[in-house]
Amino acid sequence: MNKELLLKKYHNIFADTSLDSGVYAAPGRVNLIGEHTDYNDGFVMPMAIEKDIKMVIQLRKDKKVKAYSLDYDKLVEFEIDNLLYDKENIWVNYIKGVIDELQKMDKKLQGFNLIFTGNIPQGSGLSSSAALEVVTALAISDLHKIEIEAVELALLAQRAENNFVNVQCGIMDQYISRLGKKDNALLIDCRTNEYQLVPFENEEYQIVICNSKVERGLVDSEYNNRRKECNQAVDFFAEKLDRNITALRDLDLDTLQKYREELSETVYKRAHHVISENQRVLAAEEALEENDMDNLGKLLYASHESLRDDYEVSCEELDLLVDLASQQKGVKGARMTGAGFGGCTVNLVNKAFTADFVEKIKSKYYQKTNLKADIYITNPASGARKL
Repeated sequence: MNKELLLKKYHNIFADTSLDSGVYAAPGRVNLIGEHTDYNDGFVMPMAIEKDIKMVIQLRKDKKVKAYSLDYDKLVEFEIDNLLYDKENIWVNYIKGVIDELQKMDKKLQGFNLIFTGNIPQGSGLSSSAALEVVTALAISDLHKIEIEAVELALLAQRAENNFVNVQCGIMDQYISRLGKKDNALLIDCRTNEYQLVPFENEEYQIVICNSKVERGLVDSEYNNRRKECNQAVDFFAEKLDRNITALRDLDLDTLQKYREELSETVYKRAHHVISENQRVLAAEEALEENDMDNLGKLLYASHESLRDDYEVSCEELDLLVDLASQQKGVKGARMTGAGFGGCTVNLVNKAFTADFVEKIKSKYYQKTNLKADIYITNPASGARKL
């Protein structure tokens, strides 16, 4: 939805308060490479996508907030000084969480009216929740003339999800939604929170995201198991080696191989994925710096194989999408992206073959699964901004 239409819808619902107002946007994201490395102090490389959440907001003269979701067709009202978790309207908790974190910083807020809409598919692993947090934080801070640096705003949005929504997410989603830049991916060091933009502007290739339409049912329990198995590897090496080991980030493949016989097969495989995936992220950054799409594609395939075989978080449908992609003309690489057990794949596709790729993947995937894959074509997009 464009800015003008959203403003029109805003004025259909809310009366003009004659106070400051603005229109803001924040994008979703896809992780190019670096899966399950974040909670192991590793590296990730997401990019912002050309799908976002747009918000119109205007200050009020009281302490009331009126928030309207166009997508849910729902208006929720609450007082800024009385923020309670809403079990019925889950989406409003991301907004409340941001308000809560701003107030914890002793920022004095007044009420406001807002309306928002998004075209980031929910439940697809493309971070619609982080986009809502980031656009809310940007909008409120801008209208209240609160100066917050981009990194601090991303961290505030993350705290909103951790503390109010009670989802213990890492920093990647909020970082890329705030710090993303057109024609760039973002390399993030999850140990230090340092980041750097990585150029990704190629005349021939672009990213195509395939949504398997499989709900990610096992994620929570299996995620906890994977964390536990990674920690078992860390504990083993912390005791075994005469140096400080606090995360799998601190290990290399040679060391892992040396002690393979002393680890359970499962713990070995989990550690092997994380350590090798960190190497692939850094190699992918180098490939993008050199505009080497051949090598980038190989790294995507290798990442998927590791997620499938070592980390065991793929599923039949994701494996099928990667396999189908590998058979299409103009495809350099493909892998599952996100937590796993459903969600999306990310594909590096020659622009000349993109239309054919979309048609064939949809058709062949449906034939084999009876599921209609959604496919999104995107280039690296801009981060959160005022429109």
